[in-house]
Amino acid sequence: MKNTDSAREPATVEEAADKFVSLDIWDTVSSSNWIVKPAGTAVPYFCTVMKGDGGIVRYRLLMIEGWQTFHDYIRGRIDPDYGFYSTPMEIPHYELAARTDGRAPVFRHDAGYVPLPVQGGRDGELCRKILWQCCGVAMRMETDPTLPMSCSQQQAMFGREESASGEWSDKAFPIPQSRPYTEKIAIRKDIIAKVKDLPFKADETLELDFGIDAGYITSDPPPRFAYLLSAVDAATGEKAIWMSSSVNRDGSLKKLWEDAPEAVMIGIARRGRVPGEIKVRSGRVFRFMRPLCMELPLKLSMHASLPMLEKVKAARLRGAVSRP
Repeated sequence: MKNTDSAREPATVEEAADKFVSLDIWDTVSSSNWIVKPAGTAVPYFCTVMKGDGGIVRYRLLMIEGWQTFHDYIRGRIDPDYGFYSTPMEIPHYELAARTDGRAPVFRHDAGYVPLPVQGGRDGELCRKILWQCCGVAMRMETDPTLPMSCSQQQAMFGREESASGEWSDKAFPIPQSRPYTEKIAIRKDIIAKVKDLPFKADETLELDFGIDAGYITSDPPPRFAYLLSAVDAATGEKAIWMSSSVNRDGSLKKLWEDAPEAVMIGIARRGRVPGEIKVRSGRVFRFMRPLCMELPLKLSMHASLPMLEKVKAARLRGAVSRP
């Protein structure tokens, strides 16, 4: 145990985060998942560690909210094209980011929204409790690395639960069945009819992508990520479709993805002609765009890279950075 003051319960989320980081036993806990359920919370929180990508963040401790979100996270780690979360940053969770400069901020993440720092209030108290329990679990794992797997024979996960009186105890949390994942993609008939009347250009190819528009967020609080649906002519670089959107209080990130195929149809209608081929670079985009092939005679293909689209985006980003 590295922290000689580990027995004193932290008073703030910042102190709890520093205590966990000071244990410095990331390698011990990095391959494990465990649960913490404070009293009064409707769902448990799933704690798991991710190594940083070589930048300023060394390790991330994710506190994932609820069973279904955890199922989505696990499936997404197995298959990066599963569902509609392109990155763990988009899933609902709290996150401790252990940085190379010694800082350990905690953030709240919600799908489609810019992560916000957790500093106090209800979120701060919740994270303080979770992180303090994580300290205890981590220290126990130093002497018993099998602790998180101790409930596996019961088809359950090991965790810590707080009673109404504030006492914590070990608990086996039975693993429920994950809900079936479905996607509902609908394109209005009038848009389909309009596009079907357009000329077909068999020799034209578009490079298309959809996802977070790096460097762009909304200005209204709380800030949200911009999602860009972009397509360019593969030969000339001409922008064929360039639509920005963001989640709203009545919608969801999944709906943005489900609406993307109709947005492509609208973009084609505005352009005035149907391309012979659309190239994409991810299985997720391919899956969501497949309904286009049921309505139009175009070819949909997947590639390791989209060089012309990447070139156009890079030039746009350079322009944004150099603009006064």
